[in-house]
Amino acid sequence: MHRAARVRVLISVAAGLLVSGLPAHAQQTDTGVGIVAFSAGGIFGLGAHGSVGGSLAVPTSKYLVPFIDVSYSPLISYGFTYGEQATGKGLFTSSLLDVNGGVRIRFTSKRDWVPYVGLGAGLLRLSTSSYTSGFGTTATVNASRNDLAGNVSVGALYYVTQHVGFGMEVKGYIAQHEHLGRAARGVFYRFP
Repeated sequence: MHRAARVRVLISVAAGLLVSGLPAHAQQTDTGVGIVAFSAGGIFGLGAHGSVGGSLAVPTSKYLVPFIDVSYSPLISYGFTYGEQATGKGLFTSSLLDVNGGVRIRFTSKRDWVPYVGLGAGLLRLSTSSYTSGFGTTATVNASRNDLAGNVSVGALYYVTQHVGFGMEVKGYIAQHEHLGRAARGVFYRFP
């Protein structure tokens, strides 16, 4: 399929999804449903790096929404040489994996915007890998450190239809070895 035809199909599908859910009043007081979200953004506090993630939330009341979040951030990747004539080669990489859960407190209204604050706790896993090759040897050294972290977030969901919308969130983490933040925006789907 040609690129122009694919674009037309994607636009038609997107328009159909948007129109099928009108009127688009926020389902912010629903309980017994699930809200799955996919997001992209960045982290700060360990330098500035990209981040992708996903979450699952299940509203239990008009105001309380327990959630589970997972995000991944590739931190640093660089190649290097070593030895007298720089004949040895190496690659260093590092990444951060965040798995956390908690509760969001939403501020409901009759609008399509649903702002919230969140409190949670989870695990930050900082992983590094160093690969070297040269002088007849090859070596790989992998290391990781797990930190328990508390987090506080503020964000909002905007319902485009009864089931689909956009979200944005800023989250701060406090752990024993790390203090960092994550800003992200993405899309969500409310089911059933």
